[in-house]
Amino acid sequence: STDAVVYIPDSPSPLFSTYFDADTIREPEFWPRTVLQSVFLPLRKDDGGRYPGYEAIRGRVLRAPILRGFNDARAPELTKRWIDTVGQWNFDRVITSHFASPIGVSSPQTVTSAFAFLNADNAIRVDDNLPPIACQDWELLDGLNDFIAANKIGAPATFNYRQDYK
Repeated sequence: STDAVVYIPDSPSPLFSTYFDADTIREPEFWPRTVLQSVFLPLRKDDGGRYPGYEAIRGRVLRAPILRGFNDARAPELTKRWIDTVGQWNFDRVITSHFASPIGVSSPQTVTSAFAFLNADNAIRVDDNLPPIACQDWELLDGLNDFIAANKIGAPATFNYRQDYK
C-alpha cells in the first residue's frame, strides 16, 4: 500500500525547490495549503488565519484522510485485518511516497494506532492532546463519496470514517 500512513512535517522537503521557487516555498501558507490539498481536506481558515485541518494532522503519524474516506469507508474489515497483520511485524521505520520519509516509529503500534478509528469500541483516541479534525473538514470527502454513490461508480461507503473526530 502506498502511504498506508503518513507523517506531516512542519516544513516542506527540499525536493519542493525543484518545482517551486524559494519565495513561494517561504510563503507561510504554502506548506499548509499543499498538505491539505494533498490529503483532500478543505482550505478552511480559522479566525486567527490558521488552517485547522493542517494543525490537526501535522507532526503525527496518521492515516491520510483521503484513504480513510475512500478505502477504509468501503472495506473497514479488510483494512482492519490487514493492519492487524502489519502490527505483528517487527519494524522501526516506514517508507512512504509523500511528505516525510522514512518515518521513524518507536514500534509497529505507532502505525497501528493510526487505524484506531476502525476499532468497534473506539473508546481511546491516539493522543487526546492533539487537535481533532473537525467535522466540517470532512465535507469535501463527504461530497466526493456522495457523488460516487449517486453515480454508482464505486462501492458504497459502509463505515463512518469520521468516527472519533469532533
